[in-house]
Amino acid sequence: MAQDIKDNKETEARAKGPFAHFFISGWNNLVRLMGVNVLFLLFNIPSLAIAFGFALLFVPGLVSAFDLHKFISVPDNQGSITPAVTTVVSYQLLSFLFLFFIVSVVASLLICIGPFQTGFAQVYKDIRNGTSVSMFGSFKVGLKENWKKALVSTFIGIVFTAIIVLAVSFYLNMDTDVGIVIGTVFCVLFIAFILIQNFAYNLMVTTDLKLGQIYKNAMLFILIRFGHCLGLGIVAALFFIIIPFVLLMSASYTTLGLFIFLYSFVVISWVQYGLAYFTGSLVDRYVASDEEVAEENSEES
Repeated sequence: MAQDIKDNKETEARAKGPFAHFFISGWNNLVRLMGVNVLFLLFNIPSLAIAFGFALLFVPGLVSAFDLHKFISVPDNQGSITPAVTTVVSYQLLSFLFLFFIVSVVASLLICIGPFQTGFAQVYKDIRNGTSVSMFGSFKVGLKENWKKALVSTFIGIVFTAIIVLAVSFYLNMDTDVGIVIGTVFCVLFIAFILIQNFAYNLMVTTDLKLGQIYKNAMLFILIRFGHCLGLGIVAALFFIIIPFVLLMSASYTTLGLFIFLYSFVVISWVQYGLAYFTGSLVDRYVASDEEVAEENSEES
């Protein structure tokens, strides 16, 4: 009887389609996702500190590379009868720019505490499969079973993020056609690496692959489903880069409050769940399970 109910739920979910099922499952677990969002920020306080160090190193170069002076400079009309209009750096706006950089690299999993992220990835997996019993129960399973591989991924994310951001800053500041082309390529790689890191953490909790194979599959997913991944890259850039930049650099109490609410309780977990949901569908379609491998081996023998 219980199996029949489970089969009926699975059939109903498939009938609604994966896109509808994503939102339905997310809405049914809204409180759980909001809890994940809050815990993600709390558990990643060390990541926020590392990202702050990165901001000190790279933000000044990125300001010049992307010509962000107009966002952090304000008119200074001090003068005599005919004041000469000059510009000065607004340290409030500069602090918002630092905050934008920190939140972007942490929320996108470029800089995060990997073992904790595998715990959250397990929560996302269980929500997608409808097998979630408790948030902390799922979290402990993901953390316990994958912390070693996730710890290596933490360092991979930190190193590659530093390299890519440094390359973007260096080449775009060359102010030449060649520099702009190469800098743009690294900007694309930056977005692609966001997808790769998200795929990797979700692959850890859905497969028993070694770390090298996990990253190989993560990159293959982008090539195999390029159109879908292009759309996901746009979504990731929208919610992890464009929207927080607009909200923070608007420099009003309303947009600042909206930013704090959305990124403390909603956006991070929903985007990560969306990427986890997509990864799960790719694993179901392209990655053979242990049972399938065993059956193939038995047939060959």
